[in-house]
Amino acid sequence: MYTLATEVSADPLQQMLWPIMSGIVHDLRQPLSVIEACADYLDLVLPASDRRSRGQLELLQQQVGEANRVMHEALLKLHYNDAPAASSRPLTKAASAAVTY
Repeated sequence: MYTLATEVSADPLQQMLWPIMSGIVHDLRQPLSVIEACADYLDLVLPASDRRSRGQLELLQQQVGEANRVMHEALLKLHYNDAPAASSRPLTKAASAAVTY
């Protein structure tokens, strides 16, 4: 079971970093959401035959997912004293959307 670092941690650095990190992650998620929405639109309108553009689009979608995963895991590690080790699997869109800060 996790214990909230902000509730039990006596580490003042950890307590100071939580609002800073959560603010940074919040500010980064806004442009990432716009990029993801644009990628979703391109996915709808790009012809399947345009392999080069589709390849670049897939790379963009992977990188947005990776950025979201890294931010999510950084907050988990900071917020919870006994957070699990980082996962190498990207979060699903539903899981990413379910996590709010």
